[in-house]
Amino acid sequence: MTLAVMAIMACKKDEEGEESLPSLSGQLRFEVTPYIEKGSSQTYTPSGVIHPEGKGFGYFWKVSFKDKNDTTWTETEHLTEHGDSTFKFPDELGTYTISCTAFASGYYSTSSSKTVTTVDKEASLINMDKGFSGKYETDTYTDSRDGKTYNTVRIGSLEWFAENLKYSGDAATQAGESESEETPAKIGIAYENSEAMSDIFGRYYTWKEASQACPDGWRLPSEDDWLDLGNALKDGEAELEAFNIMEGIPGKMMVEASFNSEENQMWEYWPDVKITNESGLAVIPCGFANISYDEKGRRVGTFDSDYYLFAAFWSSDEYNAQTDAIGPSGEDGEAFYRYIYWNAPVLQINYASKNSFATTVRCVRDKQ
Repeated sequence: MTLAVMAIMACKKDEEGEESLPSLSGQLRFEVTPYIEKGSSQTYTPSGVIHPEGKGFGYFWKVSFKDKNDTTWTETEHLTEHGDSTFKFPDELGTYTISCTAFASGYYSTSSSKTVTTVDKEASLINMDKGFSGKYETDTYTDSRDGKTYNTVRIGSLEWFAENLKYSGDAATQAGESESEETPAKIGIAYENSEAMSDIFGRYYTWKEASQACPDGWRLPSEDDWLDLGNALKDGEAELEAFNIMEGIPGKMMVEASFNSEENQMWEYWPDVKITNESGLAVIPCGFANISYDEKGRRVGTFDSDYYLFAAFWSSDEYNAQTDAIGPSGEDGEAFYRYIYWNAPVLQINYASKNSFATTVRCVRDKQ
């Protein structure tokens, strides 16, 4: 209604031959973490707006879970500090809108809005055990490095993590080291660079990180390990081949889990892919990340907007270690990864940069 009234007033002024109001200079911006723990408090700092006459201006905030605006700065105050605002989010799962508006007398206001989703490591993933047949023996494993416990499943001659690896490094790597390309403070990154997602989707590792990320006694699966898994899950007598697609496998690995609500099912339906989670591996679509560094030297992951269509996992085999016929490697070298695409009933294989591409990880070991 407010926007409609402003538009009507602007039209009347134009009809009367009067000039419309000028706008504040610049573009209002503020950074948010897209996914946060439910019930947590977050502080937002606006920037980017300049008063054309060098005068003061104010800010007010609106969040979708509060009825009233929160004015954090008025135009009569001397702007020596930021117009920060801190909000405590509801202690429940949901997606909320945060809006900030800069205003000044005699000028049109300017606004910016973003969304934030609250998550919980125990409750955000729903139906993760759906469809498991009980055909394969299950267990749990606790990583002594950080105390995190994983479900595991014994298939073929191997034992597999039935969850994505969440390890972010030992205490030494997190004890105040500055983040840079040479010395990242943590190994792997969380989905959408939101640490609250680390225990939900697992972390995304470059191949070099993944090669050393699994706990002692476990390893990054080789192509032989993937082949062992495929042969254990396949239908029929025909043997599968290494470094080739594996038909009929993905549906037995995928689970019809939902994220944050029962209605938000993660894998999109496709008639050719029969999702059963027969294996108990409970694969969810988490996509992959491309790694870069910002102007402060901090590592940043750029995630494909279609993350819910993919699941990808590194293999330990290097691409450039294969035959000469495969071709030259890039500057950083490449390695293979296995992936599932939502509408293809085959476990696929591809290769990518060891340093700038990141996937989730499933650790494996010989049966104990």
